[in-house]
Amino acid sequence: MKFKIFISLSLVLIFLAGALDADAQRRNRYKKRRSKNKRMSSYRGGMVGAKFRPYSYLSANVNALNYFGDLAPVNKAASTDINFTRPGMGINVGHRFTPHLAVRAGFNYGRLKGDDVTSDPNAEDSRARYVRNLHFRNDIKELHMGFEIYLMPNYGGPNMRPDINIYLLVGAAVFHHEPKALVPEFDYTTGGTEPAPQAGEWVKLRKLGTEGQLINSGSVKNSAYSPIQLAIPIGVGINLRLPGPFNAGIEFGYRYLFTDYIDDVSDRYVPFYMLEDDLTRIMSDRAAEPTAAWANVERTSVQVGSTTHPDGQTYYGSPYIGGGLDEKGAIRGNRDDNDMFFMTSLRISMILGQTRSSAKFR
Repeated sequence: MKFKIFISLSLVLIFLAGALDADAQRRNRYKKRRSKNKRMSSYRGGMVGAKFRPYSYLSANVNALNYFGDLAPVNKAASTDINFTRPGMGINVGHRFTPHLAVRAGFNYGRLKGDDVTSDPNAEDSRARYVRNLHFRNDIKELHMGFEIYLMPNYGGPNMRPDINIYLLVGAAVFHHEPKALVPEFDYTTGGTEPAPQAGEWVKLRKLGTEGQLINSGSVKNSAYSPIQLAIPIGVGINLRLPGPFNAGIEFGYRYLFTDYIDDVSDRYVPFYMLEDDLTRIMSDRAAEPTAAWANVERTSVQVGSTTHPDGQTYYGSPYIGGGLDEKGAIRGNRDDNDMFFMTSLRISMILGQTRSSAKFR
């Protein structure tokens, strides 16, 4: 009898334990389902609950470069002439190592251009630039590294990437530059009757020292600028998913520079007689030239000053400095603001390694 009672109680306890365990499993499944539904309701790309798989990519881009600096049409932020937009190209390699973050490194090449002929000779805020009549071109060769911060996460790796994504770019860059200008046919600083040395050639302005970088006398104490400079790339981009391992995108970038000599213009004029090299004198002050050398158009408002210098020679140049004679150094550029340039890129990228078709939620 006692044995039967023991068996009965044991069966009851086993039944209760089984019922409690079933209820606990049901509650656990409900919690998991509710948690998954909550994640799905806030889904913004990728696969909710999937394990992130890092991946690398290779991209090529076509660039459009625009310059802003001392030779911009007017002295206003982001003032540039879109007619001077110049093409470039680049290549990048990147690695997506979190759902939100990728790191990339790459090389860009492109040309910048500026010319005072684009300034309005009749406007008060640009007349002096037109009279100055300087121009330049500069080939930029840039190595950069930066982070792409994506607004939409990619939870599941390359095969789970969203159809469209927006990212922010910030990084660091080092670049090589060498501003050049076209030599006029004649030496207009001495009246325009003598042929200019290296007439019709594009010459490197940095090596001439057009603002007295190669001399150190009296009030003129400039230092030569380096062809190697640093920059901070900042930008925003949009990525579009293409079939297979490919993406396409567009990126709008800005380069914060630590130099004001992208255009070889920053500080002050140097008196002509202090520049011993004829070519340096010609390229430092071009106000006396009747044409805009690069554009090859006649200038409508040529204003010329002339002064006899201590060397006995009469020189012709900017009317604001009396033909190139100003011991204090008249303003040639704005040294308080560095140059900058903008880069717009069309990108095509390929994910390296295998990609799979997207899996369904589970």
